Amino acid sequence: MGSIKIPKTLNGHFSLVLIIIIIVMMTHSHGFQLQIKNELSGRYRRLAYKCWSRDNDLGWREDWPDQHKEWSFAMSLFHTFFYCNFHTGYGRVDKQLVASWEMKEQCGDREKCTWVVKKDGLYLRQWKTKFFSNKYGNERWNEYIEHDVLQKAWS
Repeated sequence: MGSIKIPKTLNGHFSLVLIIIIIVMMTHSHGFQLQIKNELSGRYRRLAYKCWSRDNDLGWREDWPDQHKEWSFAMSLFHTFFYCNFHTGYGRVDKQLVASWEMKEQCGDREKCTWVVKKDGLYLRQWKTKFFSNKYGNERWNEYIEHDVLQKAWS
């Protein structure tokens, strides 16, 4: 019986080239930012939180209103999971923040996902694009309008 032969291209190194392409695709990553913003109001405005992923412990942080923290990291073809514990005077939330290509679509911004802490819970800030043009139609521009969606209430 004959054996099955791998097609030979590029000087007979087809399988080597294929393996290299797969490795590059799996490890090729794009920059991405995860932002946590304190928009608490009322009496209890201090936010304490700790976030970590499988590879990184981002540590504890304490923010006051209008303060925020951003982390930049490489986004691979697979999901990156961040786990965060949020503590306020209104309660606490343990939330898994998923950073993936699908999540980037939900955020509406191709490079950043913003999680907003408010008096009633944790929100994901989504951006909607609104297109404008002048009355003659010869100038066009777009603006991003924020829309916050409650992800989890305080417990």
